Amino acid sequence: MIQDDLGIPASVRAIVEAFPALKVHLREPAQSIAASSVVLWHEWGGAVHGSWPRLAAGEMLGWRNQGGQYGSFHLTREDLARLGCREVKEQWRCEIQDVEGLSASKSELRDFASLDDMVATNSRPMIEPMSLEKLDQNLAWSEIRILHREDPSDHFACYRWDGRLFLMNSGGSHHFAAARYIASRLRRSVPLQGRLKIYGLNSASVSSLVRDFEIFALRDEPMSYMAFHDAMRAYGAAYLHRRLPRPYEDSRAVFLPRDDIRSVRVAAVLHEWGFFDLGDHLQELARRNMAAFRLN
Repeated sequence: MIQDDLGIPASVRAIVEAFPALKVHLREPAQSIAASSVVLWHEWGGAVHGSWPRLAAGEMLGWRNQGGQYGSFHLTREDLARLGCREVKEQWRCEIQDVEGLSASKSELRDFASLDDMVATNSRPMIEPMSLEKLDQNLAWSEIRILHREDPSDHFACYRWDGRLFLMNSGGSHHFAAARYIASRLRRSVPLQGRLKIYGLNSASVSSLVRDFEIFALRDEPMSYMAFHDAMRAYGAAYLHRRLPRPYEDSRAVFLPRDDIRSVRVAAVLHEWGFFDLGDHLQELARRNMAAFRLN
């Protein structure tokens, strides 16, 4: 298009208008007691081995004008590689009521909003009749490894953008939930101790990425995304991309370099059309670090 040659992103605007399927809103998953329902943002910048393309930590694929040709290139960003951070506390102590979710169960954890709901629905014999004897029976279950193994594989986890405490268990889910249910109603304390892994986002990395790129989420639907790529090539705007973490596997992050005037003009079009601003979202998630579960 002549307008493209004049610096106006007409091709991109036309594709955005013609392919509404490109637009995606990253809604946070419905909260459940499944640790797997938490978005693994801390892993997003890491190496990608299990799917194509394979990427090193912090590596993105991109396209740009080079010597009069629109071609592919790779860029590795240390800030993206260090997006996630982890802190480990050994022999950390909490109370059984502090635990709000689990990682494993014969029940479908995603079907339940609370541990009480799960045990009341699927394991009523474990909580009836309610008594101290019933509490002790549940706590004695050997598969609650956090209680019965000296160095258990089970541990606690907290994702700062989520704020809840999970027991990353290998078994004993129903007995654990039953003990928690009874202890709450009988007002009995059940102390727990184990390794705690705290996952967060590196605020400095988020700030660095947002400083250098406008970042959007686009749906990774083949026809629409290829049309977007063709429009970016026609206009000559640089961009990079990386597939988003689960449960957003059907979407990609698109990074538009702020030092490329054509990329900046494309960003203006995406803002105008209400595309999801992933840069803003990451900044909000990083701010939640300060409001997460009290871990001291």
